[in-house]
Amino acid sequence: MSVVSYSESSSDSQDGRWDDWEDDEVSVPMKCLFCAQTFDSAAVLFQHAKQAHGFDFLNTRAALNLDFYQSMRVVNYIRTLSLKDPQFSATTNFSIDGTEAFLADDAYLKPAIADDSLLYALDELDLDDESSRQENLARTANAGESAALQEQKLTARIQALEQQLIQREREAKHVSQQFEEYREMVKRQFYDSVETTAAPVSEAAETFAEADGSDYYFNSYAGNDIHMQMLQDKVRTEGYRDFIYDNRDIFQGKVVLDVGCGTGILSMFAARAGAAKVIAVDNSDIIHKARANVIENGLDNVITLVKGRIEELELPVKQVDIIISEWMGYFLLFEAMLDSVLVARDKYLAPGGLLAPSASYIYLTAISDQEYMNERANYWDDVYGFKMSAMKERGPVKEADVDVVPSSAVVATRALISEIDHGTATPATLDFTSSFTLQATQDATVHALLGYFDVAFSRVQATCGPSREELAQPVYTSDGSGAVVPKALWKQPESSMHGFTTGPHGTPTHWKQTVFVLKDPIAVAAGDKLHGQFVCRKSTSNPRELDLEITYFHVPAALKNQIDDARQHAVSQKYQLR
Repeated sequence: MSVVSYSESSSDSQDGRWDDWEDDEVSVPMKCLFCAQTFDSAAVLFQHAKQAHGFDFLNTRAALNLDFYQSMRVVNYIRTLSLKDPQFSATTNFSIDGTEAFLADDAYLKPAIADDSLLYALDELDLDDESSRQENLARTANAGESAALQEQKLTARIQALEQQLIQREREAKHVSQQFEEYREMVKRQFYDSVETTAAPVSEAAETFAEADGSDYYFNSYAGNDIHMQMLQDKVRTEGYRDFIYDNRDIFQGKVVLDVGCGTGILSMFAARAGAAKVIAVDNSDIIHKARANVIENGLDNVITLVKGRIEELELPVKQVDIIISEWMGYFLLFEAMLDSVLVARDKYLAPGGLLAPSASYIYLTAISDQEYMNERANYWDDVYGFKMSAMKERGPVKEADVDVVPSSAVVATRALISEIDHGTATPATLDFTSSFTLQATQDATVHALLGYFDVAFSRVQATCGPSREELAQPVYTSDGSGAVVPKALWKQPESSMHGFTTGPHGTPTHWKQTVFVLKDPIAVAAGDKLHGQFVCRKSTSNPRELDLEITYFHVPAALKNQIDDARQHAVSQKYQLR
């Protein structure tokens, strides 16, 4: 991963270039709202729109008393129509009456076209229009009036202008403050996008202390691609949908909170299942599209969308009956979003309320996969006939890989290393240390340990997941004909639990599995055991990332009574998930 470093001096240089840009007066062509013609001034553009397309923007704005933000929405709304329909450029009679929903829709505050210079000219038009009105008033003074009467009118006019000047100065100050805030926001987002966690720990810690490391995190969820990937993950999306739709009776008439709502899909599932009210919260700009999705599907009378961090918000309700959230990251805990769900639970969940999902489990197993080793771990040993050892990871800490591993690569039993009841867990308990034992199911060479997670949905939080007996069952079972097939723990006839697995025995998901490549492969025979300890902690430099340590040793079946001797040869490896 390449690192781009920005010093304080380079920041000053950036400010200097920004200030230089502010001082330059550059005439940027403005595109007509309807057609492809461009103009050097907003006044000429709006005159063209009036004559060619029948839309008098200035008179409409004055007649409807549109403020600056409503004017922006009008511009972006018309541009959106023009982008969607090429024939719209031929419009000759366009009008609005002030009742249109888009005038209050914040989605239209986002520029419809990049670098739209017309938006920057709207505020200047306000000042120009006011000056023109005052000049017209002055020119219409009655020349036949007495000098005293004219003086009295002029005095009143001057006083009115002074009041307007004071008001304009206040507005200018407010706009200036808004611009400074916007500029600082752009600078923060720019620098966040180029900084990486390879920066010195002290600098990374300072960055996180100032902004909780979250600007970049939330911005990463503002685009469409990541949400399409998640929605197309059928295991994930249909897992939530099936639980909600199969249990409509527990959603009927309830107040539901969706933490990290994204596109709003879970909120809409809950609304369709009969929820009386759904509060959808997200701190990413994707919430503006979620609002449009909700309106488009006619669910805005049920779903209220709120932008912000759940830790800092005051919701329009005091309590909720159900909290739904798709918070899981790689290896379950990467991104630390469960912490936010637990905050929401403590602040808003009513006694006896339900979290969906209600419990989660992290498992560890062992794999033998020479193909994977050749493609990933040993790739630099032979690159088109050349050795590139310098490209290999060095140092005591390795990156944990995230990849889809075939079930045929699994050569050992699994061990449950973390069990989380979402109703009782705290952020502090999410860090864990767990002992594990894996038994080889065949003769093989163990190249890596493999981590994955399952989640459970329950109708009652008090019974948050499967029983210990169910959890201990193997993931493979006979289908009655002697063949060994994957066994789905969830939705078994004897279990009313919903849920899904991200393990290699299940359908691949966008979470994949987490691969911990061993320093040295271990040759095992069927019945041999790997004993060890797994430590998982939030990173000290960025709590949304994970620091992991695995200590392990091999005990052949023939030496099963000599565990203490084998422990003397234990190997400890550190990994990070970034």
